[in-house]
Amino acid sequence: MSPQSRVKKTAKKSTAKPKAKALSRAVKKTARKAAGKPKPAALSSKTAKKIKRIPAKPKARAPLRRTLPFWGRSASDYRPGLFIHGYLSKYPEASVSDIYKGLSEEIIRLNEKRAETEPPRPPPLRRPNYSSFARYFHWFKMLGLVRRTVKTEPAIYDFLQARVFYTLTPQGQAETEAWRDPIAKTHPEFR
Repeated sequence: MSPQSRVKKTAKKSTAKPKAKALSRAVKKTARKAAGKPKPAALSSKTAKKIKRIPAKPKARAPLRRTLPFWGRSASDYRPGLFIHGYLSKYPEASVSDIYKGLSEEIIRLNEKRAETEPPRPPPLRRPNYSSFARYFHWFKMLGLVRRTVKTEPAIYDFLQARVFYTLTPQGQAETEAWRDPIAKTHPEFR
């Protein structure tokens, strides 16, 4: 037998078998349907894998309850807005960088105080980075609680902008709720 004839015979065999298998499966399936018999209990490995992939019905969950009325740190005893109000009350004119430095020192002091408590100790407070603090301070400018003064100082480096100083407005001295949560005061629809 030549090698070419072997290839032809194997090609014929490989194409004939799948057709016969597929045909016999189809015949068995239609015969089962006609007889009203259920499918056999043993499943092929492919079918078993498909069944495992079907996601289970999600369990009914209780609705989420909001336990805290505020976002972020405004929900804790420590509120940066109240610190800013106190700092500007103590020092009538201050730049944002001065307030930020004072806030950082206050957080270090609070962490030392919290470390002295009995176990379980609360996790330490983290100070914000300067850019997020500047964005937070901007909320108070939008609410009119602080205003820019005419006093400026040149920056330490030539490529930086001059330091601008701020002071409390009469509204900022009288207001209390906006210092606790400036976002909720600006956008009450978020609550």
